[in-house]
Order: sequence, then C-alpha cells, then structure tokens
Amino acid sequence: MPELTRKEYRQQQKQAEREAEKRDEKRVETEREYAKAAHEPRKAPRAPHRGDFDEQTFKKVNSMKKRLNWAIGIVVVLLLVVAMVLFKL
Repeated sequence: MPELTRKEYRQQQKQAEREAEKRDEKRVETEREYAKAAHEPRKAPRAPHRGDFDEQTFKKVNSMKKRLNWAIGIVVVLLLVVAMVLFKL
C-alpha cells in the first residue's frame, strides 16, 4: 500500500468533510419536511372521539379514583410513622 503524502491526506480529509456536510444538509432538509408534514392538522392522524363514559365505565373510574386516594393517604401516614420512629419526633 503506497504511503500518502501530507497533501493527499488533507485532500482526502477535506473530501470526507464535504461529503459529511452534504449528508447532514440532506438529513436536516428531510427532518424539516417531516416536521412540516407532521404539524399540518389535516395530515396529522386523529384519535377517534369516544364521547362520554357509559355508566359502567364511569363507575369503574370512580372506584379506581377512590382506591388511589386511599392508597396515597395510607402511604403518607406510613411515611409519617417511619419519620417519627427514625427521628424520634
């Protein structure tokens, strides 16, 4: 394999940089086009409108809310108990 001169090496490096810049410009342009297409409201996919909850779903959601509130309350009380035991408040 022949040795490269310093000038040939620099030329190869510059050529590689130019190619990388071209690829980067093309990538940026493609990303811009994609961003424009994604932000247009008529082209963006929409979730179907489900309307109000039916009665069964409403009851399930409310019961889960109550359980979550109870769980949060119990965790807070337990944290206070642990703090009192650790710090002897």
